[in-house]
Amino acid sequence: MPTWFSAFVAVAAITAVYFFCIRPMRKGNCAMMPGSKQDTDLDRQIADLQEELRVLRAEDSLESGRLPRRPAPPTEG
Repeated sequence: MPTWFSAFVAVAAITAVYFFCIRPMRKGNCAMMPGSKQDTDLDRQIADLQEELRVLRAEDSLESGRLPRRPAPPTEG
C-alpha cells in the first residue's frame, strides 16, 4: 500500500473522530453524556412504545379469548 494512501486513511479517520465524537462532546450534544436532552427523549419514546405494546397484547388476548395466566399465589407451608 502506498504511503500517501495510508496517510489519507489516517487523516480521514482522525477527521471522522473529530466530527462525530469530539466536536459534539465539546458542544454538549453528546448522547453518551448523562442528562442530555436525547436521553429524556429516548426514555419517553421507550415508555410510549412499552405502553403501546402492553395495550396491543391486551387487545390480542381479548380477541383470541385467552386471558393471561397469573401465577398461583404462594402457599404458606
